[in-house]
Amino acid sequence: MRSPGQARRRNGKALPRGGSALAAPVAAICLSLSAGLASCGGVAPEILALEWRLELRPASEGSYESLSVFASLEDEDGIEDVEELWVVNDAEALAWRLDDGSWTKKTEGTDEWIGAAGLARQDYAPLPRGDYRLVAIDAAGERIEKPFRIEGDFPETKAPAVMLEGGGLRAASSWPETLLLAYDGAGELLAAAPSSGAAYGLAEIFGPEAAARTVEAAAYGYDPTRKMGAYSWKKKTR
Repeated sequence: MRSPGQARRRNGKALPRGGSALAAPVAAICLSLSAGLASCGGVAPEILALEWRLELRPASEGSYESLSVFASLEDEDGIEDVEELWVVNDAEALAWRLDDGSWTKKTEGTDEWIGAAGLARQDYAPLPRGDYRLVAIDAAGERIEKPFRIEGDFPETKAPAVMLEGGGLRAASSWPETLLLAYDGAGELLAAAPSSGAAYGLAEIFGPEAAARTVEAAAYGYDPTRKMGAYSWKKKTR
């Protein structure tokens, strides 16, 4: 895998926001969760579950690594009381700050998830392996964290590809799991559906409503045992 330089672009758009390197003393003051730390009383939010993936994204000169992190959160004052999330690698003094202007919220059943995808280093170099932590902070300054660890290298498996054949769409992929992704004209994800490997019409794959708004499609391969995935280049559908 070749790591693209900072000026490289993906699908004609600027690459995602890079993490900022925090000086160790600043990181310790802002993000430490030492015993007894509290501010303004109240109860800290609760991290019910944490999901993360290390992912390869296409770029003009190879690919680059990004991180997707989402947390299922609960707060006694409501999920809206959570004001910040931090994704931190202390060993590299690397951190990303997320708030309601930069995170994505998802609802699955009764669970509410907050997080972001496409977190990359400023120079788009490979992300460091090792220990990370997600820190959630509410409006009262109460905070909680949950650790996770990134290990291993990407498999030799090629990135998936999306193909238009006979008016249908299909994915070519050797990943254990593969999804077809539909995007609108603004580049927003409309729908995702499992790939069968055969070509089908957009309405059959994504449903008629999403199909009518689809302008581009891509494929996404995922290996759940490694917690690693890879995106294809987007391809215009109209």
